[in-house]
Amino acid sequence: MARRHPPGQRWTSRRMNLQEAAARAPFDLLVIGGGINGAAVAREAAIRGLRVALFEQDDFGFGTTWRSTRLIHGGLRYLEHGEVGLVFESLRERGRLLRERPHLVKPQPFVLPGGRFSRRPSWQMRIGLAAYDLLATGGSLPRHQSLTSAEVQHAVPGLGQKAPGGFSFYDARAVAPERIALELALEARDHGALIANHASVTTIGHTDGLVTGVTVVHRGEEFEFRGDHVINAAGPWVDAVNNTTGARLPRILGTTRGTHIAIELPAPLPDAAVLATARSDGRVFFALPHSGLLLVGTTDVRDEGDPGFVSPTRREAEYLLGEAQSLLPDYGITADMVRYAYAGLRPLLASSRGPESAITRKHAVVNHAKAGGPAGLYSVAGGKLSTYQPLAREALRAIGIHWGSNRATRPPARLAAGPGLEGRVLDHIDRYGHAAPAILGNAGRVICEHAGAVTAEISHAVRSELAASLSDVLMRRTGIAWHACRGLCCHREAAEIMASLLGWDASETAQQIAAYERDVAHHLPEWSDLSD
Repeated sequence: MARRHPPGQRWTSRRMNLQEAAARAPFDLLVIGGGINGAAVAREAAIRGLRVALFEQDDFGFGTTWRSTRLIHGGLRYLEHGEVGLVFESLRERGRLLRERPHLVKPQPFVLPGGRFSRRPSWQMRIGLAAYDLLATGGSLPRHQSLTSAEVQHAVPGLGQKAPGGFSFYDARAVAPERIALELALEARDHGALIANHASVTTIGHTDGLVTGVTVVHRGEEFEFRGDHVINAAGPWVDAVNNTTGARLPRILGTTRGTHIAIELPAPLPDAAVLATARSDGRVFFALPHSGLLLVGTTDVRDEGDPGFVSPTRREAEYLLGEAQSLLPDYGITADMVRYAYAGLRPLLASSRGPESAITRKHAVVNHAKAGGPAGLYSVAGGKLSTYQPLAREALRAIGIHWGSNRATRPPARLAAGPGLEGRVLDHIDRYGHAAPAILGNAGRVICEHAGAVTAEISHAVRSELAASLSDVLMRRTGIAWHACRGLCCHREAAEIMASLLGWDASETAQQIAAYERDVAHHLPEWSDLSD
C-alpha cells in the first residue's frame, strides 16, 4: 500500500525548500520559464557548476512546448525562405535527440505527394529534398526516395484520387515534448539547481540599473530570490514578464497562434505522416499519427492576446477539417470524428512584414542593458522545438559563461516485455526512459485503455516528477489527455490515487477533478464546444 502523507505535507515540503533556498547566498542565475528553452538554460548552467534557480508559473512544458505540432524536424519549408543555417542546425539537433533521447524522439516517415497535393513541380521537390538530405549528412535516417502513384496510395490509403507519384523522406516526432522539458529540468536539479513549478515570478527587481533578483509567489506566499543575472525564457509571456521590471523595454515578440485538430479515423492509422499543400490557400500543413489519432495542423494566425487564454477557434478548426477532407477523401472524415482541437502560441521574434508563415523561426538572446534596461537581464525568444540546446548555450555565452562540462545524456535501455503486459503498455511506459523499468516492475493495472497507461505512472509522477495537480499528471506526465478519451475515462480514479499520496481530503479531490475538467474543456475542446 502506498504511504499516505499528512494533508499538505508535500506542499509544506515545497514551501520549506523555497524558503530555505531564498535565505541562502545569491544565485548565479535565475531562470524564468519552465518550457523546453528555460529548462535547457537551467540544465546547461547547472552542469557547468553555476548556482541556478528555475521558476515556472504553471507546470513544466505547460505553454508552447505542450501545445506544439510535436515534430522534431529540420524544417523543409524553411529552405524556401533561404534559412539554410536554421535548417542545418535543426537537422543536427534532430540527430542528437534521436541518439540521446530515443524514448521521446522517434523517426517519422513522411509522404510528400505530388500533383494537386503540392504547389511545387516534381523537379523542385526533388532538389529541395536532396538539399535536405545533404544538410543532414551524418544522420541515421534514410534519404528521400521517389514514389510511384501506387506507392503513394499504399503509404496513405485515404488519399482517394491517385497522386501522380511523390516522395518519401524522414524527419522525427516528439512522443511528448513536455516530457523533454521535464527531463531537462530534472537533470538541472540533479546537478544542484533549484527547480519549482507552480511558482510565478511577479517582479524582476533592480537597483541603480542592476538586476538584484526576483519575487516569486507560490500558493499565495511571496519569496525573494537574490541574483544578478536573470534569463527570461517565459515563451509567449516574455514581454509580460519583462514589464514586471517597471522599465520601458522594447517589445520582443510577435506571437502567432497555431491550431490543430485530432481526428479518430474509421480505419487503421497510416504509419506515414503527410506533408501537403492546402487547396484553399496554398499553405503547407501536416497530417500525422499521434496517440491513436490523426493530428492535422497547423494554422498561423497573429495573436497578441493573453497567452493564458489561447484557445482554438471554430473557424480555424473548420479550415483544418476541410483540408483533411480534401486530402483524405476515402476516410469519409466528418466533424463527428474530431475528438478535440488545441492551440498554442509561437513566441516568434516581432515582425510586421510579410505573411505569418514567413516570420523567421530563428532564436535570439536579447541583452536588455543595451536598450536602457537593467544590466543582468536577458530574454530568449524565437527558436524551434528542436533547437533548445544551441539557444541555451548562446544564452549562457551572453552572460559570459564559456566554460565547463558538456555532458551528453545517456540513452536509456530499451524495455523488455513483461508477463501479462501488452505491447501498447510497453510502448507507453517507454517514454519514461531510465525510470521505465521501475515503473514496469510495479505497473499495477491499466488505468486508461486508450493510452495503455498504468496506475504506477500516477504514483511515479507524484513521487519523482513534481506533479502537483491532476492536470499535471494526465496532461503533461502520462500524456493520457492526448488520447480520444481526453483522460475523462479515468480522471476520477487518477485523482483518488493522487489523494492517497498527497493527503487530499474529499473537498480537495473534488476540486482537482473539476479543475481538470475545466482544463480539458479549455485546452482540448470538443468540436461542439468550439467558438469564435
